[in-house]
Amino acid sequence: MRLSSATFLFATCAALTLTGCDDDDPIVTPDAGSSTDAGTDAGSDAGTDAGSDAGTDAGTPTSTATVTASRPSEGEPDVYPLEMYLDASGQTPVIAFRKVLTLTFSEPMDVSAAQVTLHDRTDATVPARVLTGAWSEDARTLTVTVPRTEESTRPLEVSTHYVLSLEALKDAAGLALSDTSLDFTTGERDPALEHACTHTLVNTPEAVTAGRTPFDFPPDTHTGHALYDVTLRSGEAGFGGYTGFISDAESAEHVTLYLNQQVPTKVTNDTAGTDVASVLAPARFICAGITHTVKFTSEPGDQIHLFQFGPVASEHIQFVLERE
Repeated sequence: MRLSSATFLFATCAALTLTGCDDDDPIVTPDAGSSTDAGTDAGSDAGTDAGSDAGTDAGTPTSTATVTASRPSEGEPDVYPLEMYLDASGQTPVIAFRKVLTLTFSEPMDVSAAQVTLHDRTDATVPARVLTGAWSEDARTLTVTVPRTEESTRPLEVSTHYVLSLEALKDAAGLALSDTSLDFTTGERDPALEHACTHTLVNTPEAVTAGRTPFDFPPDTHTGHALYDVTLRSGEAGFGGYTGFISDAESAEHVTLYLNQQVPTKVTNDTAGTDVASVLAPARFICAGITHTVKFTSEPGDQIHLFQFGPVASEHIQFVLERE
């Protein structure tokens, strides 16, 4: 049975400048991006002459062009079924859904051929979707935006095997590809991750400057739902520094930092003088503002913790802090 549009509770503010969270759902509207292309089928014409470049007979030469990189990658499991972005095309910016697929080729391609076909292999009753991509200036990277469907607020279904057909693409010489498909499978949605993404899209960042040492009055960064923009200190190995966190007075909490880049992060309980076990891991791609997470558990008692960031190449990092 197909899943209906999932409903998730996001504690976000109605205005773009967010200073806190309440229990209202966020204003999330479907992507108003380009609709599916109603053009000709991406497959080769059955009437094509055997001697033409676009022919499909066994003796017809094929292109040496190959896909060298793609997002998602070939055979990738657990692909997030949507991306969240801020659509500012209307009078009031809104959070919208889409899914962007990219394919990079080993050589320049024919930019006049930009159609691909998306097939749902989990549910054979779902019609194929013909989409038109956009080529990069060097004619090697095709970007395909998958908009929402008429039946759903999301561009792709959860837990679904998809095949992207590339049969209509040609290289610069007009030769068809020998590898004509990209397979991937979507996973389930993550309400907590989507909630954090809303903060990266609509919050006004709270700017702080990290302490150079633990004794350099590190700024507090313990407010839940806040988006912090941290200026790090320069050092021999790169940029780094310290910020502070105070645990809840009565309850242990699961704390997550949603980072906009990979940042080595150490968590210490300064009150107890002990290190706190934490895990830095890549995040599933859903929005541009989150690439990695740091997770740890804080003990109750208003205990002072320190986040030690770096070294990294960037002077600025951003993260959303969530505590539950």
